[in-house]
Amino acid sequence: MKKTILYSLLAILVFSLCSCGEKKKSREQQIDEFRSELTEEDTAAMLKLCDDAMAQLKAKDYNAVLANLHEYTDSTQEVKPLTEETRQRYLNKFKMFPVLDYTRVYYSFQLQGCNDVKYDVTFATAKQAGTAEPAKTAYMFNPVKVDGTWKLCVKTATDEIDMNMR
Repeated sequence: MKKTILYSLLAILVFSLCSCGEKKKSREQQIDEFRSELTEEDTAAMLKLCDDAMAQLKAKDYNAVLANLHEYTDSTQEVKPLTEETRQRYLNKFKMFPVLDYTRVYYSFQLQGCNDVKYDVTFATAKQAGTAEPAKTAYMFNPVKVDGTWKLCVKTATDEIDMNMR
């Protein structure tokens, strides 16, 4: 009886130790791994996608931008087109804050579904705004690489941003 209990405890201990070997990678390890897989072509493709969207916004070609914007679900790693409600919300934002001029502030690769490309956007001249300086806001995209292709996704309030780049 004592041997059975001893062997049972020993088996439980062995299984416990073996299961600990399959630890989930830390966020830092995941970021390092994702970044190590990226190429110069990835950076160029991702920046072109975002810069093209900003040029289209400046040209007021809102439908072209909206047609290329997606939503990303991290848990399923799924990219899908904007819902009609989300599309309308972004159309209203783009019209409310039209892009007169823009400057890319930074970009940051984090994970497959969490990357930042931030732009400062001038949406009204100083004269239009009635101030000494032009009126500005910021636009941020979340380019996502899925199946080897970069997709332009929206950045929502619940999405992470690279706090080191703020």
